[in-house]
Amino acid sequence: MIKFTSVLLLALLVLSDANAGPQKALKQEFILNDQGQKCWYFQEFQDQVVYFTNKHTQDIGIIEFEDKNCMAESEFGLEINKTNINKIISKWYSHDDADFQTSAGELYPKSMLQIKGQCMQSKTYSIIGVLVDYTVKDGSIEKVIHGSSVGACRD
Repeated sequence: MIKFTSVLLLALLVLSDANAGPQKALKQEFILNDQGQKCWYFQEFQDQVVYFTNKHTQDIGIIEFEDKNCMAESEFGLEINKTNINKIISKWYSHDDADFQTSAGELYPKSMLQIKGQCMQSKTYSIIGVLVDYTVKDGSIEKVIHGSSVGACRD
């Protein structure tokens, strides 16, 4: 019983820290694109909105790039730009050791209750994921919405 209680307490602590995610983020900063250029962005936060699911509310972060063409598709497609964005976003969730799967090819299509976006899974904490949804226009990532998943990512 003590072991179960300890595991449950640890899970709740990890989840409570992960659910605070977007507020840890900087409000203005840059992310390097696949050419090594600084792509400056502004970020806003919205509390208790319905976005990734059809009725579950959560806090989300919204990144918008100043130069709408900075995260443009190149000979590598958008994969490197998405990975660079994911690496920055994943730092704002959970603990430093969470080791999220940030490569575009490692993202999962869903998590519990999720109906849009993709999910980055933590390699360290099997119950923690981060949701991302990219707005791409004319071959360039213009905006990224992110928030905590409800449980683990899955196929």
